[in-house]
Amino acid sequence: MPAKQRLIEPQNKRHGLSFIAVAVALLALLTLGYLAAVPMPLGLWILFGATAAMLMLLGVGKVVEPPVSLAITPESIRYLHRRGGWQIQWDNLVRYDVPRIHRGRELETLPYVGFKVDDMDPVLASLSPRLASFLLFEQRHLLILALRHEHPELDDYSDFFALPEYYESPNGSHYRGLKAAFALRTAQLRELLGYDLYVSASALDREPEEFCAHLRALQASRNQP
Repeated sequence: MPAKQRLIEPQNKRHGLSFIAVAVALLALLTLGYLAAVPMPLGLWILFGATAAMLMLLGVGKVVEPPVSLAITPESIRYLHRRGGWQIQWDNLVRYDVPRIHRGRELETLPYVGFKVDDMDPVLASLSPRLASFLLFEQRHLLILALRHEHPELDDYSDFFALPEYYESPNGSHYRGLKAAFALRTAQLRELLGYDLYVSASALDREPEEFCAHLRALQASRNQP
């Protein structure tokens, strides 16, 4: 392991095992009920069976994720996912915090940690197309939420979800396909929420506010021997 590397183990791994345990228990109860000929409407059998199957799928999906979601070293922050990853060099990081949206006159925190970078090109170079596709889907809700609260005058969001043929970064780099779509999405979210990249709270080992404080402590100590 590299010196001073910090590995973040996501909370959702623990949740995955809980989902699987509940699914197994529910399936066991259904089996016992069937063998004992317990009178129950067919609709309830189907409902309980579907619930057990859904919990099992959710649990397995979480368990097969990498045991580590973030690897933090004195040089960089790496996000790790079974579909790939991305990397931010500390020198390229402008700021990070919990993103917020306006709800009336109040600010409401979102269950993410946001990262604003100076140059997205190195991050995009480290991003796999498979992860870009996954993040585009995962962040649809985040984009809609941001549009709803930051631009309440809009009633048509279709332009924000149109897939671009290509994207030119501020530094003049050109992207096509999934990377172009993801690059555009980061620009949209940066305008709306102030950050380029977002890590869900479920991928962290503590609450987002606590994680940001932990990250600041690591940043402050990264050049210490």
